[in-house]
Amino acid sequence: MNTSNKRINLAHGALRVALVYAAFAGLWILLSDRAMGLLWHDPEALVQASMLKGWFFVVVTTLLLYVLVRRLVGRLNASHRREQAQAEEKTRALELLTAIAQSSSDAIFAKDEQGRYLLVNDAAARYVGRPASALLGQDDGAAFPAEQATLIRGIDRRVLASGRVETNEEHLDTAQGRRVFLATKGPLRDAQGHIRGTFGISRDITERTQAKQRLIESEARYRSLFENMNTGFVLFELVQDGQGRPVDLVILAANRHLADVTGLDLVKVMGQRLTQVLPGIEDDEADWIGTYGRVALTGESRQFEQGSERLGTFFSVSAFRAGEGLCAVTFLDISGRRATEMALHDSEERLRLALAAASQGLYDLNLETGETTVSPEYAVMLGHDPADFRETLASWRERLHPEDQARIPRLLEDYLAGRQAAFRVEFRLRTRDGRWKWILSLGQIEQRSADGRPLRMLGTHTDIDALKSAEATLREMNATLEFRVSERTAELSAANRELETFAYAVSHDLRAPLRALSGYSQALQEDFGDTLPDQARVYLDRIHQSAARMGQLIEGILALSRSSRGDLRLDRVDVSALARQRLAQLAEESSRQVRTYVEEGLEVTGDERMLASVMTNLLDNAWKYTGATPDPEIRVHAGSVTGLHGICVSDNGAGFDMAHADRLFQPFQRLHREDQFPGIGIGLATVQRIVHRHGGELAAVAAPGEGATFCIALPPVPAAQA
Repeated sequence: MNTSNKRINLAHGALRVALVYAAFAGLWILLSDRAMGLLWHDPEALVQASMLKGWFFVVVTTLLLYVLVRRLVGRLNASHRREQAQAEEKTRALELLTAIAQSSSDAIFAKDEQGRYLLVNDAAARYVGRPASALLGQDDGAAFPAEQATLIRGIDRRVLASGRVETNEEHLDTAQGRRVFLATKGPLRDAQGHIRGTFGISRDITERTQAKQRLIESEARYRSLFENMNTGFVLFELVQDGQGRPVDLVILAANRHLADVTGLDLVKVMGQRLTQVLPGIEDDEADWIGTYGRVALTGESRQFEQGSERLGTFFSVSAFRAGEGLCAVTFLDISGRRATEMALHDSEERLRLALAAASQGLYDLNLETGETTVSPEYAVMLGHDPADFRETLASWRERLHPEDQARIPRLLEDYLAGRQAAFRVEFRLRTRDGRWKWILSLGQIEQRSADGRPLRMLGTHTDIDALKSAEATLREMNATLEFRVSERTAELSAANRELETFAYAVSHDLRAPLRALSGYSQALQEDFGDTLPDQARVYLDRIHQSAARMGQLIEGILALSRSSRGDLRLDRVDVSALARQRLAQLAEESSRQVRTYVEEGLEVTGDERMLASVMTNLLDNAWKYTGATPDPEIRVHAGSVTGLHGICVSDNGAGFDMAHADRLFQPFQRLHREDQFPGIGIGLATVQRIVHRHGGELAAVAAPGEGATFCIALPPVPAAQA
């Protein structure tokens, strides 16, 4: 009971005493005076009676006051004792609560309506890093960073406004670092139930939160591992018939590898029977249901490899009991490995057949012991029975031909010591019947010790007896052939020299009479032309023209001869410059307007004098055969013809029929009439000979009336030809 209640109770008690006293005194005076008037009529007796009445009143009222005051004091003492006991109880309770709060590892606090701390226990003070006394009267701004303090005040205001208890996770920067608290806050009420502030208890759940996060991350990792491992996993629950025999399996869990192998939707198959999601699986020769059912019933684990006709896949399977009626299965699709093994088996068989067909034997040499494992073909090659033949490094050396016994072991030692990059030798071995057989031996170190010493060598022996015989025969043939070639070369060289001499002699010896014939015919026309008949002048014109044509033929023969003779110089030749130079000369010599284009940067390696002749002949042809074209055009560019890439000369002139293209490069062959396009048919033959002397190629494409394109392609560095 508080002080104000005490005062009210005391006032009420005093008032009751006064009222009782007043009532008694009033009744006494009123009733005693009337009673005395009725009992005593003598004045003296009345005075004495009045005195006695007064004393009696004093005694009675004293007793009455004593009783009333004593009763009031008793009540006050009892009330005081009750209040003292309650105060002591409250003190003990407060001390107990204080002890609990101070001994608690949770932060306990109370704040007023302005957020100022009224109570802070030691745990809260440790987290803040300041004494509890320093926090009293301060708000959260003195304990936490501004942003966090604002967040806390917001929660406090919400609690004050709602009057309800709230629990939140708070992430706070404390003297012990960044911590996570589970904070429960509620309204702090007075005795009348009015909200006077907030109280709170904050438990540090940092480790629990971190452990939870680690657990979540661990579960995520294991889930990711479970889902992404290349090994499939399925957990089955066994379904039995009335006799306890396995008849089906229910899919309880699986990773996505099952979906990859079977094409099933994992979401849809969970909880379904295997025979429902894979119809016909019960009839599969692998007997999956029976096998997994026995594992679930007996607890005996199984590991096996099995193919499934229903799934068209080969599996490596591990099955074990995972609980009552449960079977856990891990499986790996080994179809690829199985196919590889089969292919390897087939390959080994083919290799064995190939070695037998190629007369090859295999050997596996232990370099520490000298013991050698050989294939049957190795023994048969030397005339031995494979069942009885035993090879060693020592016996191999003993069977070497005397001429090879020093050289071949030394080559082997050089290879094993690293002085030779490869072991490839030819030698002779003695066969069982004493003959000598030529062997080609190839070997390679396949195993070394930790310090690099060779331990094992694998290789092959090939029977090259027939090859050696063929080589001897070939050497004899080559010797004979070389002699015959040298003879033929000498004959050809002499014939070429004679041909060149003949061409020069013919051209030289023909020039003199040709000049005389041309000169006398011209003199006859100049001196006696006026007196000659018309027919005679016509004959003289024809003689002059024929002599001129004969001169052109002689020059052509000489040019063709020169293209095949002389040393071939190798220069960097600017073909673009050669083309521009010749086109400029043609333009000066003719009044025609021809549109020309020369691509820049066209260069080759070759004899500049000969290549100038090539460009002159090609461009002269293009200029000539565009003579009847309304809008003539000649182009020199990089391009290709029939797959040949090189430098091309293109025109839009008369062209030619590709059916006769095989005559293009033959001397004195022409595809057009003399009256259409004059010429002797020696230019393209000269071009071809020069290109071939450079080791190059020449190609052409055309169509009648649509022009022609000639392309030459020369190697980077032509091989000089005589």
